[in-house]
Amino acid sequence: MLLDLAHFRNLLIILIRKYKEFYGTYPLHQSILYGLIAKVYTGKYKQEFEEVLRNIHQKEGLRDLLESLKVQKERIDNSHYIQYLIRQVIKDFTSFFKSFKSYKESPHKFKETPKPPKPKKMRYLINLSVEGNINTFRQEKDKLVIRLKKGAYLKVKLPRNFSYRVSSIRLKLFGDDLYVDVVYEQEVKRIEPKGQYTAGIDIGLDEMLSVVSENPRLKSFIVSGKEIKAFNQWFNKERAKLRTQIDYLKNEIKSESYENTERLERKLKELEIKEKVLSAHRKRWLENNLHKLSRKLVDLLYETGHKVIYIGKNALESKNGINLGKKTNQNFVFIPFRRLAEIIKYKAKELGIEVVEVDESYTSKTSPFADIFKVRKTKDKTLCQGERKGNTFKDNVLNKVFHADLVGALNIMRVGAKLLKLGFYESLKIFFVKLCNPVRLKLIDFFYKVSSESMWIGGSKREVLALAGWMEKLGHLDAFSV
Repeated sequence: MLLDLAHFRNLLIILIRKYKEFYGTYPLHQSILYGLIAKVYTGKYKQEFEEVLRNIHQKEGLRDLLESLKVQKERIDNSHYIQYLIRQVIKDFTSFFKSFKSYKESPHKFKETPKPPKPKKMRYLINLSVEGNINTFRQEKDKLVIRLKKGAYLKVKLPRNFSYRVSSIRLKLFGDDLYVDVVYEQEVKRIEPKGQYTAGIDIGLDEMLSVVSENPRLKSFIVSGKEIKAFNQWFNKERAKLRTQIDYLKNEIKSESYENTERLERKLKELEIKEKVLSAHRKRWLENNLHKLSRKLVDLLYETGHKVIYIGKNALESKNGINLGKKTNQNFVFIPFRRLAEIIKYKAKELGIEVVEVDESYTSKTSPFADIFKVRKTKDKTLCQGERKGNTFKDNVLNKVFHADLVGALNIMRVGAKLLKLGFYESLKIFFVKLCNPVRLKLIDFFYKVSSESMWIGGSKREVLALAGWMEKLGHLDAFSV
């Protein structure tokens, strides 16, 4: 059904673009477009509809396209999905108009001239989605029954004790996988943060997350990105092998010396399907691990009393026009840092934590004791009070060596919070521990071996709190000052 819908979308886009070639305007009124494929037009734009229909009948090419659209609509036999597709195509053209207007005003913001929507090649179709309203399914206890076409239904089992009313569904094709997104209404209870601390996060490649917290007793930690990088390298190699075989077969099919092209075309189709399956596997693997990573990170920061998370956004935006060499491009560009940030945002919001993206210019090259605001304003590198070499930062203020990514995370937090100094600066011991001795974690260890209890400086959280109570009994005013 999704492939039939994709074909309908292609025919509709071709009809709209051809109409523009003949008559100079795009017919993008929803009522008129749906009326063209309906048996009888019942809308209130009768005059405009008859004009468009008359224009179409005057051109043989447009007339044939309209007949093909009607045949395809009968084949799909689901008016709700057809209406959604028409709205989506209109939305795509509207977005094109807005982009083209912006392009005329500021061409330097675009890599190339925006182009109107175009048909998708059905052979390489690996990504398509369609949304259905409440008329396309019915909810029966622990399952959804989704109407497809010509009496066919898809049953989706819901979680146990699922008591919410489903408002809409979305069918998504990716590779050879079919996803069913279920949208339901749920009352969300407002959750307040447990504390007022902030945290800074520097996102990178080998060291995917470098985290420094304002909480004086929470260790800094670095989550490795090498597992994701290695998986990405494996994917690139496997896809390159498949594409080499696909290109070879295409050349063989074009060759006149081979008469038995049917066998080669069948083999070509098998390889193309295999490539789609490989892409679908990558999507599942990355989504799974990015969700685990973000959930563990947000839960850990919530339990340790954080209210705001500052994330450096250079890695999120550096895909635009990046050229760091072939190998680095493969490793860096194909890792979805933006997707990771978006997942962190919405999971943090559920726990009442705000996430702010910060421009990280000069953050990993400036001393934590330098005036970073003045450095960013003047762009004077002599004010950075230090030098970065690889993953190390030589700080000239204290004449010490720190981890550069942790310095970057700390400065991201300073820029985001608009502070020159943070609370733990008063204790150089804690300051050195945070920037010199991070907890290094592999992805699997971060998922299953880390807890808030294990990340406290000087022992577990319970031991720290017990020490604090004992010191207060002795008359110390600040339990965390030594």
